[in-house]
Amino acid sequence: MIVKGVKNSFNHSLVEPRLSEAWIKKKIFKSKPLSNKKKFSIVMPPPNVTGTLHIGHALNMTLQDILARYWRMNGRDVLWQPGTDHAGIATQSLVEKNVLKTKKIRKDQMGKEKFISEIWKWKDDSGKKILNQIRCLGALPDWDRVKFTLDKDMSKSVRFAFKDLYHKGFIYKDKRLINWDIKLQTAISDLEVEQREQNGIFVYIKYRIENSKNYIVIATTRPETLFGDCCIAVNPKDNRYRKFIGKKVIIPLTDNCIPIIEDKYVDTEKGTGALKVTPAHDFNDNKIGKKYKLSNKIIFDKKGKFNLNVPKQYQGLDRLLTREVIIKDLKSKGHIEKIEKIIHTVPYGDRSGTIIEPYLTEQWFLNVKELAKKAISSVKNQDTIFYPKSWTKTFYSWMNEIEPWCISRQIWWGHQIPVWYGPDNKIFVGVDEREAAEEAQKIYGKKVSLKQESDVLDTWFSSSLWPMSTLGWPEKSNYFKEYFPTDLLITGFDIIFFWVARMIMQSVHFTKSTPFKAVYIHALIRDKEGQKMSKSRGNIIDPLILIEKFGADPLRLTLSSMAAQGRDIKLSEEMVKISRNFITKIWNSFVFLDKHSCLKEKQIDLSNISLDSNIWIIGELNAFIDNLNDCIKKYRFNDAAKEIYKFIKNTFCDWYLELAKITFQNNIDSTLLEEVRVVSGFVFRTILKLCHPFIPFLTDHLYFDKLKSNKYLQEEKWPEKISCKKSKLAISNINYIIAFVARVRKIRSNLNLETKFTAKIYVENKRLKAMKNRNIIDNINFLAKVDLISFEKNKKKKDKVFKFVLSGDTFLIENPVNSSIANKPKSDISMIKAELAKIDAEIIRLNAKLKNKNFLDRAPTKIVEETKIKLKKNLELKEKILIVK
Repeated sequence: MIVKGVKNSFNHSLVEPRLSEAWIKKKIFKSKPLSNKKKFSIVMPPPNVTGTLHIGHALNMTLQDILARYWRMNGRDVLWQPGTDHAGIATQSLVEKNVLKTKKIRKDQMGKEKFISEIWKWKDDSGKKILNQIRCLGALPDWDRVKFTLDKDMSKSVRFAFKDLYHKGFIYKDKRLINWDIKLQTAISDLEVEQREQNGIFVYIKYRIENSKNYIVIATTRPETLFGDCCIAVNPKDNRYRKFIGKKVIIPLTDNCIPIIEDKYVDTEKGTGALKVTPAHDFNDNKIGKKYKLSNKIIFDKKGKFNLNVPKQYQGLDRLLTREVIIKDLKSKGHIEKIEKIIHTVPYGDRSGTIIEPYLTEQWFLNVKELAKKAISSVKNQDTIFYPKSWTKTFYSWMNEIEPWCISRQIWWGHQIPVWYGPDNKIFVGVDEREAAEEAQKIYGKKVSLKQESDVLDTWFSSSLWPMSTLGWPEKSNYFKEYFPTDLLITGFDIIFFWVARMIMQSVHFTKSTPFKAVYIHALIRDKEGQKMSKSRGNIIDPLILIEKFGADPLRLTLSSMAAQGRDIKLSEEMVKISRNFITKIWNSFVFLDKHSCLKEKQIDLSNISLDSNIWIIGELNAFIDNLNDCIKKYRFNDAAKEIYKFIKNTFCDWYLELAKITFQNNIDSTLLEEVRVVSGFVFRTILKLCHPFIPFLTDHLYFDKLKSNKYLQEEKWPEKISCKKSKLAISNINYIIAFVARVRKIRSNLNLETKFTAKIYVENKRLKAMKNRNIIDNINFLAKVDLISFEKNKKKKDKVFKFVLSGDTFLIENPVNSSIANKPKSDISMIKAELAKIDAEIIRLNAKLKNKNFLDRAPTKIVEETKIKLKKNLELKEKILIVK
């Protein structure tokens, strides 16, 4: 026996912190670029330094860690590059609220330098927290190489990229429509815009035709924008308005006239079929404005208040608060036809919680059209492969419709744009002020004072360089040479465009290579009802609470078991409990094997094993190794987890260990007993290795702590298939036993035959003798709790027996006298037969229906599926009913 006084359960709260610290202390995670080993590299999507680990992080980190551990054990030199993101707007917004709450001071009052200092303090605290939480999951990235997107070397990469793109004409300054956050006073990305469904109104406004009593009615949810209208657009095929094309209308509440133009873009079914076009305050209208070179009439300032381009009575008023006033004025002038209540989506800033305004302002842009073309080509050439492959089409769709990327933000926290302005506002771009000053001196012929651009870069700009900058780019470091391009990126579908696409574009531009060979897109985690998790719904599942309650291993196994490609994950605490119970089964099998002295590591020639069950389990183990390798290499994490469940619970615990009990109890042959001990111990050790990437803590606790190995599992080799004795007869015998026992157990369950009674089963004498030769009878009698008797000795045995056939053999089960249905009346038996006949008739009817071509062609898909389900249920019901002889 290896361990004395083994406890009945695994205490994760004691083991996990100690093991995690031990792994890190031994630097098992350490990458070695100068080693001759084949490389495997993966970059961690950097979590924002804005809060704590959420369930999406837990899924992502788990899947990455599975692969990192798997490839380390397969002899690869693994670099899993960790780090965190500065998350510009999100972090600044949080710190701003925190400073106001704790110090009762606004950032403007504090000043830029002191406020930035506060953010760095926040970053240090929050960054440490989230990295520690990642450790709680058991994740083993290269902890010696943690990067932060505002590190000095990262900033150098960002400035180099900006300079290159600017001088090659990709980056420019322009006045374009962007998402403007009124509260934060900055441009924001589409990802930072939350579309909320809410109650609203459709206001039908009459625009009178110039020099006519006729008018055109338009429907709008934003009547306050009418002062910025530049035209009315109608579809040329719309007979209602064709006669008005080329005429002008008067904007209500003003004397301004605007033209009526034709455009196929206009949807004749939406609203009234006539569209007010406000190019400076609507993204769709802006496209029409550009198409027809319309003016951009800006009517709001950056604070969302009406400017001097509107009637005097509205100037200086908030655009939203004035909406009702404008509607009232329109009504009083007879310009309102009707008002309808509707439900529509409104854009909100996810950080500020205020309505976002499409706003025309001067910003820095990156023209990504050409970069996108090269990125598309690289994916078409399969330099990068998406898993699931369905995301490839989405990637192409987004890239083909790509617009210039607004890369500037009007905030303090982030990479300050490396642009300096001369005395006459001439632009100088360099990796630092010295370089910009040298360029300026060449132009002006003397040293001049330069002023740096106050805007910072969009967070996604620095993130788009992440796979390169973390490896030392633009320097050709050993890390960059050895680990780039990386093998894989694992990320969520919601940032394919904002992050994945941009990384591919930047990488192809700068290195002529994609940043990763594969992209695995994991699904969204929802609650058990399929609802998206949110604070408002109160259905958020905190991974840290689950880890504290159940341990990291059950959470990891649950998440991986549900990570099917292309499917959202419905998660609940009950599912984590199931995984916890499964892991307890591994612990219990260890206790059992230890009790029977099976865990002493001994050498054995597996080609000479003789016991059927041992030959069978080695064959099953080989199949398990094959299947697990295939699943992991194809990123089928859920299938890999199922293989683990299936082999350990069903194959090893439910069957092999149960068969081993017979050998231990009979204890008749010391050679066979020793063979079972050695084989079971060997299989268990192999199980620990194979499960380790998914269940790292328990497996290493058993392997290193309990079995006293001198290596952690991450230092061991991944198991290979075992060369062993092959016997079709041995495998056939064990499979026969399993099928027999399973059938008998099912019969017991269906007929309520109590397990405390031994059931007598009669079989032909020839079969009985054949089974005796291979000790099958002992195994069957023990596992099924039956007594196999020759039918030849009891030819008259016909009362109260149930017949079943297995592999061509007929068996009769005697109904025990004390069983709950021993004296079942004949009327009940007749009812069973009648029920069976009824089910058979229904099966015939449903089968005929599903074979009918007319039914399949004409019936709705829902009806066809319901018919298939009915057939399946009837077949299952029939299986439960036995013919009584």
